Order: sequence, then structure tokens, then C-alpha cells
Amino acid sequence: MLFFFSCFFFSFRFFFSFFCSFFFSCFFCFRFFFFSFFCSFFFSWFFCFRFFFFSFFCSFFFSFFCSFFCRFFCFFCRFFFFIHFFIHFPITSF
Repeated sequence: MLFFFSCFFFSFRFFFSFFCSFFFSCFFCFRFFFFSFFCSFFFSWFFCFRFFFFSFFCSFFFSFFCSFFCRFFCFFCRFFFFIHFFIHFPITSF
């Protein structure tokens, strides 16, 4: 009974963590992509061609920040749950 409960709990938490990391990475990437696009569009039309380079840099910076943040968040989430359920949970269950 304890073994069944631990397996069920482990699988549920593992899928929940995977879904959580996937959802947050997609949400933040989608959000920052549109924000960087809006920033590029706004700066290029508001300041005409003088600040086109600045808008390009802004778009590049936000897309890079988005990808870095999402990868770091996914890695941290998976690493945390790996440590918690493969090392901490089996030790404390016995």
C-alpha cells in the first residue's frame, strides 16, 4: 500500500512538475516575444529610422532574455524535482 501510494504520488508530482515547467516556459516566451515585437514596432515607428538600431537591440535583448530565462527555469524545475523525488523522497519514505 505504501509502495503503491509512493509510486502514484511520484508519477503525479513528476507530471505536474513537467507540465508546470512547460506551461511557464511557453507562457513567458510567448509574452516576451510579443513584448519585444511591440517594442521594436513602437520604437521604429515613433522615432523613425534614427532609433531603428535601438529597437533591433531591444528586440534581440528581450528574445535572448526570454530564451535564457525559460531554459534556466526548466532546468531548475527539473533539477529540483529530480533531487527531491529520486534522492530525498526514497530516503524519507523508508
